[in-house]
Amino acid sequence: MFESKRRALIFITLSFILAAIAGLMFFNTYADLNENLGQTTEIYIADKNIPSRESISSEHVRTMQIPNRFITDAHILSLNQLEDQVSIVPLLEGDILTTSMLRPYSDVTEEGNRLVKLFSEWDNVHFDQNLEALDRVDIVVSQSTEEGPETEIFMRDIPVANVETNEEGNPNVTLEVAVEEAPSLIHVQNYADSVRVLKANSGKDQDNLETAENTQSTNRDKE
Repeated sequence: MFESKRRALIFITLSFILAAIAGLMFFNTYADLNENLGQTTEIYIADKNIPSRESISSEHVRTMQIPNRFITDAHILSLNQLEDQVSIVPLLEGDILTTSMLRPYSDVTEEGNRLVKLFSEWDNVHFDQNLEALDRVDIVVSQSTEEGPETEIFMRDIPVANVETNEEGNPNVTLEVAVEEAPSLIHVQNYADSVRVLKANSGKDQDNLETAENTQSTNRDKE
């Protein structure tokens, strides 16, 4: 009987010792892991899709925790860093915001330039190709004059500042033009019979322009 109790006491003692060793090993492993990863810091990521050159607000972003060892000077750690900032590239939900992709809103356009939006839902505005921010376009305008219908190359090589999709899924395109040209562009959008926006691909823009002009000429001949 006493021998059985002595053995049980030995086993219990060994169990406590092994448990203590296991606990110590777990603590050391956790300490090493924590030392390697360090403490975490909140960074900002996109909470929704953000078009390029759209002013970023707190509604566009959320935070995510990452270990301090992975933090760099490029990460956005405060909402103050996003004040009056835009992204020069489109952002998808979940993308990490960094300083390299941000620019002050005032620096988006060159001094003396203005942003003018073309609305695809207007019956007289037509986009011949899908456009993205930083593309360049040519504008062909058809309108009635005292001499009859005329089609002309209205503007060449205009940079696309932003492309937004409306509720119907159609694009609204913002162009960057010189302040002196802005009234003319707005005027033709309001009053021209047709405004064709052609993507100015290198080596192909002239073909696109000639195609548009030929199409308009054919339509006039049929009339």
